Amino acid sequence: MSQRTITLIVAVWALGILSLLGIASVNQIKPFDPSMLLAQAASDPQFDSDFTHALTQAGVAPGTLVHMVSNGDCYCDQLTESHRRELSGELASAGYRLQQLSLAEHPDLSRYLDHYPALAVIDGAGQLRYLGPYAIGYGCFTGKNLVAQIKQAATSAQYYGASINSGVKGCFCAV
Repeated sequence: MSQRTITLIVAVWALGILSLLGIASVNQIKPFDPSMLLAQAASDPQFDSDFTHALTQAGVAPGTLVHMVSNGDCYCDQLTESHRRELSGELASAGYRLQQLSLAEHPDLSRYLDHYPALAVIDGAGQLRYLGPYAIGYGCFTGKNLVAQIKQAATSAQYYGASINSGVKGCFCAV
């Protein structure tokens, strides 16, 4: 085979692989709140207290990072492991602890969230500081990591209400 033929075969092979990766990425990226459950609920002035009440009923104490999953096996949940470790490590000194909660076992929470993995941050006073994903973008590991934004919301001295992050796309699974 000539050098030109080999170069052409390698180029076609590389383009084929890149095309398949692009198609897989587009199929993987989904909206976090496709049915607008969270966005509509968050428009209610009582949402923060209603949601924290539902978390309290599920056994969540103040000062908790609530990692919400479902009973299904979700590849996207595995991708957030590094974000969970980083966030829980950085916020441990501020008194936060990590707790996992199943949305399938708590229907009061499922009426707000229909995709996961999701994170709720409840401060030491029992106020909702953040609700949404850990990261956005393709695979939640090549996109934007939201750990700095979440940490800021969790540790801010002033409280103006929760930061609700519902209008984003990334790697999420349905409940």
